[in-house]
Amino acid sequence: MTPKVSVVILNWNGLRYLDDCFTSLQAQTYSDFEVILVDNGSTDGSAEWMAEHFPQVRMIRNETNVGFAAGNNQAIRASQAEFVVTLNNDTRVEPGWLASLVAEAERDPGVGMC
Repeated sequence: MTPKVSVVILNWNGLRYLDDCFTSLQAQTYSDFEVILVDNGSTDGSAEWMAEHFPQVRMIRNETNVGFAAGNNQAIRASQAEFVVTLNNDTRVEPGWLASLVAEAERDPGVGMC
């Protein structure tokens, strides 16, 4: 089943941030979402750590750093969700964060970005 939301996160050698970020995503009150992580050729073990600790996350592994925009665009193209959220890997979100974003986007179909 296609999720309502894809949360896209780009990573390059951000291992030190991943646990906080992905643990906060697991605590969301809104559940109809997937997470797509684009690893931009990390050499710090990020991709391996993610595969071990958060195997439910869809991961796109680039051999090299393709850059911020290209990496995000890869994940956006891979998404089939109605809504796409981009999030930095050093972010910790509150439990109701995603529910609030989705509610606002659904409230007004003219909303293009939140």
